[in-house]
Amino acid sequence: MSNIEYRKEGLDLKRFGLYLQKRIWIIIVLTILGFGVGALTYQLVRSINMPVEYKAVSKLYISFNVDENGDVYQYYNGYTWDELLDADPVMECIMTYLPGYNPAPVREATKAEILSDVRLLTVTVKGNTEKFVREVQTAVQDGLTLYATTTDELRAIYTIRSISPERVYWEDRTMVSGISGAIIFGVISLMAYLFGYVLNETICVQSDLEKRFPIRALGIMTRNQKGLQPYNQELKANLLYLLSDRKKLVFIDIDDHAELRGADMEKILNWKEGGSLGGDGIVSGELVWHVRSEEDEDDWFADEKEKEWKIYPLNGSALTDRECELIRRVGGVILLIPFGVNNASRKTERVLSLLKNQDCNVLGAIISEADEEYLNRYFA
Repeated sequence: MSNIEYRKEGLDLKRFGLYLQKRIWIIIVLTILGFGVGALTYQLVRSINMPVEYKAVSKLYISFNVDENGDVYQYYNGYTWDELLDADPVMECIMTYLPGYNPAPVREATKAEILSDVRLLTVTVKGNTEKFVREVQTAVQDGLTLYATTTDELRAIYTIRSISPERVYWEDRTMVSGISGAIIFGVISLMAYLFGYVLNETICVQSDLEKRFPIRALGIMTRNQKGLQPYNQELKANLLYLLSDRKKLVFIDIDDHAELRGADMEKILNWKEGGSLGGDGIVSGELVWHVRSEEDEDDWFADEKEKEWKIYPLNGSALTDRECELIRRVGGVILLIPFGVNNASRKTERVLSLLKNQDCNVLGAIISEADEEYLNRYFA
């Protein structure tokens, strides 16, 4: 299967979870960082762009006259007062108390509205300086009082409450900005890891091998071999079935540690039931072993005649026509692909291309140096 076809495969959620497990702390750190960046950015923008503005509010009580029928004039509403405040008769009364000011900024700075009762008028004054707001507020209050004396509909207008000018601040949304930053950083980091997972070419389990390369997956060799644990047992069973009576094995280590892998392979293939791999034999139904001392070194494979298998370890980066001839003579080769190495897939493709051109039969592949803890979690 080509890499393009492989990338079209569905997402292995278990594998992605294990892939993400070792990196989740980075996502958490980036999420916390995103919160800080979001909150700090908001405070910075707020301090730079928030205008200097003051606001003063006045509450005025309106006393209405009665018409010729004895009814009280009550047709003034919020819209009427907002328009009326900008009208020349009212503005002239206000400007009487603001000598030296232009009416245009005063009109722009004031707003009148009836919030509930038609007798209660709320006037809001906004401006860039506290002095301007205070002077306009006082002038509007006095001007409306004066205007009430000039119209038949109104008996009087007087101030019942005057709130001093206060600085206007934007609503503090630091927490919201921080949470937004945390979400953005968290999602981006998660998407980055998801993208990295899609492009990830590491080999971790047999299904990765079978999906990426047109060769069979024979099994897994773990880093810390505890005798013939299940993974090695499965591997030995597959090798015995595949190689039958040949008793000769040629393998290519893609990671170029052929001698080390050769020793591991001998421990697996040349072990017999009731024998030992250099350890303590069977304990609780499971074969276990320990590293021998120097004085035991000569007894590791003391009798070469007892070895049933002849193993030829080759490095993937040192293949020549001689090695290819050996492979053809033995009848095939097995690839050892390292567990979790990023460039192992590309190296394997190069070796497979060479073997194809040399008419060398590839019997299968084994995942070497696998993390047993990872495998146990994946297959759990």
